[in-house]
This record gives sequence, structure tokens and C-alpha cells, in this order.
Amino acid sequence: MEQRISMTTLAVPDVAAARAFFEDGLGWEVNAAPSPDVVFFQIVGGVFALYSRNALAREIGQEVTRETTGAITLAWNARSEKEVDAEFRKAVEAGAPPVKQPEKAFWGGYSSYVELPGGHLLEIAYNPFWKIEDDGAITLPPPQ
Repeated sequence: MEQRISMTTLAVPDVAAARAFFEDGLGWEVNAAPSPDVVFFQIVGGVFALYSRNALAREIGQEVTRETTGAITLAWNARSEKEVDAEFRKAVEAGAPPVKQPEKAFWGGYSSYVELPGGHLLEIAYNPFWKIEDDGAITLPPPQ
């Protein structure tokens, strides 16, 4: 298997509300919404999807956990601390409850967290050790 992840999907209780947060609140563009249970956004290097928690349970044939906080986090990396501050405010204004205000991080960067619709966490961070390409792709430094 190639070392990549093609799609990241968040199971959410209300796809319409989550879609509105990303589309109207953050300005993301929907690529496809083939049913009320799923919406797809094209992102750099893959796909980001919102999927109804009930539809996912039907698909996999078992209950989907309602525990979201801390099990997995998503991250959006900025090109500066100032950009972290601006995007954090944008997310909060779009309705995301703030979890951690932007601040210097122990690992040398600048980080914050908000709660996305459905309870998942989004880190909005600046990592001075990672290069962000013009298209938004991240290039990690070579292994040491």
C-alpha cells in the first residue's frame, strides 16, 4: 500500500449544519453532495468528507461512537502566527466553540483548537519547521 491517505471523513450528527460551517463560515467550496448524508470537499492531496453518523452506522453495520473529542484531531497549518489568529477568529465567528486560544506551543510553534460541528477538534497552528507550498501542501523536513 502506498504511504498516503486519500480521504478523511468526519461522522457528524447533522451534515447540513457541518456543511454550512465549512461552506458559509470558512468559505470552503463543496465539490459534490450526492445525498443529504454526505458532502465532499476537494483539499490539497485528497478529499475531506462529512458523513451522517447514522448513515455510516448503516454502512458498517454497527453503532458509531459518539465520543469524538480527543480520539482524533484535524489540523490546518498557517503560514504565520498572525494567520493563526485570523483563522481562529474566523472559525469562532462561524460558530466553532473555542477549545484553546492561540498561544506559543511547547514544541516551538503556535497553536489553537476549536470544536467543529459534530464534536471533532480542529487545530489551527503555525509550525515554523514545516514548509507550506503555494498550493497549501506541507513538505516535512528530511528524516534525521
